[in-house]
Amino acid sequence: MFLIVLLGLLYQTKSIMYQIKRHLTIVDPIHDIHQVEYRVQMQFGSMKQQMELIIDTGSSDLWVPSIDAKGFLNYVKRYDYKASQTCIKTDSRYQIFYDDGPISGTLAWDQVWMHNIKFNQSFLLIENASGNIASSGGILGLGFHSIAANPYPSILESLYQQKLISKKYFSLYLKDEGEFGSYILFGGIDMQFVQKDQKISYVPLLSEYQYLIGIEGMSIDDELFTITTALVDSGTSCLTIPAIAIDDMLQVFTAKGVQCSYKVENYAPSYSTVHCFVDATHEQGIIDQFPIIKIRINSTLELLLNPQDYIYSCTILDGSQSKCNTKLERSEIDDFLLLGDAFLHSYYTVFDQTDKQIGFAHSINNKGLKLHVKTRHLISFAHMLILYINLLLIS
Repeated sequence: MFLIVLLGLLYQTKSIMYQIKRHLTIVDPIHDIHQVEYRVQMQFGSMKQQMELIIDTGSSDLWVPSIDAKGFLNYVKRYDYKASQTCIKTDSRYQIFYDDGPISGTLAWDQVWMHNIKFNQSFLLIENASGNIASSGGILGLGFHSIAANPYPSILESLYQQKLISKKYFSLYLKDEGEFGSYILFGGIDMQFVQKDQKISYVPLLSEYQYLIGIEGMSIDDELFTITTALVDSGTSCLTIPAIAIDDMLQVFTAKGVQCSYKVENYAPSYSTVHCFVDATHEQGIIDQFPIIKIRINSTLELLLNPQDYIYSCTILDGSQSKCNTKLERSEIDDFLLLGDAFLHSYYTVFDQTDKQIGFAHSINNKGLKLHVKTRHLISFAHMLILYINLLLIS
């Protein structure tokens, strides 16, 4: 009998177990870090040491920091392989280069648990890290094995080869608000995460190495901004758009009364986040100012993003204007659209390595999310001057 392994992507105090079509489905506690990272909890070794790993469909290696690791931040949890009676540490060394920095370490084998399901798995014990990657407690890479540094089976392949799932695929539901309620489902699809009367639309992959699909571009109203490919990556938090396309898109924003600017990220100078100002101070007024963005896959399939889907938060500056931080990002080096968590919040997504396709359906999360609107209390110069004069009079 095949198992469908369902892991919750948010930390909960207890796990849930239930039956779906006679297959055992397991919900495991996971953690959502402010909609920026989604982590799954796994246990390693004979001592069942618990580690939190970033879910990353843009890479293919499973790794954890070693107890001997150097370069990681002090709060990062390390895996004590010496305490595991079942760990086999080899002398094979590997190095991986992420955008956030390089890591290096050795290959190891051990028992691994997803909740109470145990299987044998190879992974990298990382001994050196630098850059922003040094703040990570490990990564669960769910990309194609062909781009992995580790030559042995990936997590998805191990689950399939050890007959724990019937097919090499998984589906992902990311909840936009709150710490609890997001899930990854290995070996199955759960339509409870899809809006009523919606179906999953599948798009063939262009690559045997990545979750890369062909698209016609992005559009606002009837204006199309040409982009030919899109990469679906849960390890990226933003909706990252090539510079030539987003520069033109923001001109349409300006015409609608939304004034936007870029902020270059220190950790990645080639990428800039988008911040906008609007003449509105309440939720619906702000939403009405921003346009709906469409991702046109082909003539029959468009994926819509409402303003609530790509705006992270807004701050009321005064009685008439608000500043909004968006989930849009400008890239000077990429010529493809990067569909990160900002997109995955709105679409239940199926990553199918067996049939080389990816599926999208409006998730139950995509139905008019609320904006995070807060007020910044400003004291005007005139008000400060009055307070100062009063203090002088009192003295």
